[in-house]
Amino acid sequence: MPRFFDFQEVEVDLDIEIDEFLDKCNNSEKEYLIDALIEDGYLKKDCRENFKDYDYSVSEAHFVEAVDKLRNRWNMLTSEEEELILKIANRF
Repeated sequence: MPRFFDFQEVEVDLDIEIDEFLDKCNNSEKEYLIDALIEDGYLKKDCRENFKDYDYSVSEAHFVEAVDKLRNRWNMLTSEEEELILKIANRF
């Protein structure tokens, strides 16, 4: 005779380390997670574009993000700020 089970929703609180969770996710699950973080406002919409072709360290990623902000707002700099940035850039 078949058995029928009555499933009920149960709220469970799990304590899982983030690294352990991410290690268990496959690539498509990680992509889904990134999309959810973007949708919820925890990541910028263009975060994939900024770092997709590069393997940055965290500190270098912050630097690249800061330089990108300047590039998109170059016309909002004072002449002193612009001179300082150009002086730094001309060192290289």
